[in-house]
Amino acid sequence: MTQKITRRQLLKYILAATATARLAPLLHARARYPGVAAASLPQRADDWVWMGRAIHTVTFYEEPTTSSERLVTRARDESFHILEEVRAPYSAHNDLWYRTVLGYVHSAWVQPLRIYAPQSFIRDVGAWGFWGEVSQPYTEARVAPSLQAARQYRFYGNTVFRVLESFEDEAGTGWYKVADDYPPRSQGNHQWVLARDMRRIPRTELSPIHPFAGDKRIAINLTAQTLTCYENEDPIYHTLIASGRGGNLETPTGDMCVLLKQPSRHMSNVPYPDWPEDVPIPAPEDIFDLPGVPWVIFFDLIGSAIHGAYWHNDFGIRRSSGCVNVPCDVARWIYRWCYPIAGYEDDFVQSTCRVGTPISISY
Repeated sequence: MTQKITRRQLLKYILAATATARLAPLLHARARYPGVAAASLPQRADDWVWMGRAIHTVTFYEEPTTSSERLVTRARDESFHILEEVRAPYSAHNDLWYRTVLGYVHSAWVQPLRIYAPQSFIRDVGAWGFWGEVSQPYTEARVAPSLQAARQYRFYGNTVFRVLESFEDEAGTGWYKVADDYPPRSQGNHQWVLARDMRRIPRTELSPIHPFAGDKRIAINLTAQTLTCYENEDPIYHTLIASGRGGNLETPTGDMCVLLKQPSRHMSNVPYPDWPEDVPIPAPEDIFDLPGVPWVIFFDLIGSAIHGAYWHNDFGIRRSSGCVNVPCDVARWIYRWCYPIAGYEDDFVQSTCRVGTPISISY
């Protein structure tokens, strides 16, 4: 049974969020996030609340059906509290809705996020640094550690980066220099982000899952758009996927294996100076530029991989440029579970099919 949201409740939520937002300073050390009221955020670094980010403009309804009354819309990158998941008919492959403080919204273009309290500044990041995860709906990545510096990218929640250095500016605001491996830039392959928007990933969250289990394998069914992990022929994990759209963006089929794992990868096919002559220039509609793609598991030599997706939340249908998209938390689980085992300080770990978990992809 679904819980109906009345007009009076909706008005109360909107007025409360608007009033609280007006209290937020315009140039606080942490960027402002549309729709996130400061008073609604958790107060301790390890606490979190469940929120959604609008990936594109989304519409909220009085009930979980598009035939009910439209209540309000939210534009790209605006955020809102998620109260619960609801299953109700929508499309053949995706019946997931979210009940929110604004009404019911379908999940396809909503990124569900754990939003943490502003993080403490770690001045000494160590010789190697640490893995960090964006812990807000987004944070701005800049060319220098200053709010006045030019913005290179917007890093979204769930994206992962290696923190290399820290810096404290004259105002006492903490910044992190993070690695960004692609494309080549004159400023160097790094960005600067506000430290309070980056959560340090503890080692326990990257420890191997079932490291001594025998006969692990992954089966991907492109017809059903599913991925299943097996141990000794027993299915232990199952998820929906979004595979390649078809044509030259088709996900390859056959018997493969894990060849390379990376906690983070900047995935882009935007042409740059010195673009290889033997690599075709992609069509404008096929271009993508995605920093911080999390938990990447490559299984062939042309760059096909299983990885987390933060640019859509619509699984069970072909949607990718050839890779196997899964939710970010699912990608992290598979990354930790499959062979080869990766250490915390590994930017990447390579393998062969003698060690890498077998992956079979078929229709």
